[in-house]
Amino acid sequence: MRVLFTSTPGWGHIHPMVPLGRAFLDRGDSVLWATGADSCGRLEQEGFETSVAGRSERDAMAELDRQFPEIKTMPPAERPPYMFPRLFGTVRAASMLDDLLPAAKAWGPALVVCDTAEFAGPIAAAALGAPSVTHSFGALLPESRVAAASEHVAPLWVAQGLEPRPYNGFYDHLYLDIYPPSLQPPDRPHVPATQHLRPDTFATGEHEPLPDWVTTNESTPLVYVTFGTVFRNDSVLTAIVEALRELGVRVVVTVGPHGDPESLGPQPSNVHVARYIPQSQLLPHCSAVVSHAGSGTFLAALSAEIPQLCIPQAADQFLNAGACAPSGIGLALQPGTVTVASVRDAVSRLLSEPSFRAAATRVSAEIATMPSPHEVAQRLHDDYA
Repeated sequence: MRVLFTSTPGWGHIHPMVPLGRAFLDRGDSVLWATGADSCGRLEQEGFETSVAGRSERDAMAELDRQFPEIKTMPPAERPPYMFPRLFGTVRAASMLDDLLPAAKAWGPALVVCDTAEFAGPIAAAALGAPSVTHSFGALLPESRVAAASEHVAPLWVAQGLEPRPYNGFYDHLYLDIYPPSLQPPDRPHVPATQHLRPDTFATGEHEPLPDWVTTNESTPLVYVTFGTVFRNDSVLTAIVEALRELGVRVVVTVGPHGDPESLGPQPSNVHVARYIPQSQLLPHCSAVVSHAGSGTFLAALSAEIPQLCIPQAADQFLNAGACAPSGIGLALQPGTVTVASVRDAVSRLLSEPSFRAAATRVSAEIATMPSPHEVAQRLHDDYA
């Protein structure tokens, strides 16, 4: 079976889809991945054939700033619902469709798998008469957010001689949901068919080894700090490290492949700053995680039964932080409330109150029961081949 994957070039959107793509390859299906040029090389290293489609990350953000400069003046928590339809609808969708449609016609897919923020894929699939399924990268996006973006791309449907679909057709066939059911909204009538899919992690590219003391001094709690690669805020990171280094714990901080470990200044021997260490190697040794609440880190920490402190900066991070505290799996600090004292108090609670670990263990067990990528690939092959 030929399967076309479409995604924005952000690795936070691509990464959750790679395990399913690999599962298709493992069972002998052909996979073509259409995305921005900045991510094609990394996907090719993972064994995928690629097709360049749509704007690069830098170009898209520059165009967003040009068309909608007011976004920069908005409070961080108010930006996501305003920014999502404009970035992924107005800025990205048309150029993506221009590149995607001829590639899709030449490829002739039996199935299209779309990133839930990539709005050209369902249009191209409908134009070809192929089914499309939507792959989540985290929590189910708010209904109003997807509906607003769909209005922005409705003319692209019409230009193909198609009637615009509600929610851009994302939920017409099947929604592949990597988020634990207990953390999802209980009422979602606009998503009639859901296939749960266990989130998975993998190492990619060059990485640094674990410090020796990660595995040789495990009597002292280890706290992992990361703010991803896109929304890193060095002033917030500095406050977090200052809060933790005097707490009697070991600390590993990652600043991303393009970050500078020296930017945080000299650190004591219990603090290690690196660019990138695979979470699959680090998380089994951790007692707590402090992060921006990006979906990849949020779900990886949950899968490893680790309580976490979420400090959202942008995008879907606020959705994850909003699910964190009410579920008991951790705590959250909103922008503007991050101080040395607030971080130290929150992490002290995570390490000393057993209820956080118990809740994380409960959700981890739920994740473990979700179907594997190979099981889902087989179901999709059975249904659509």
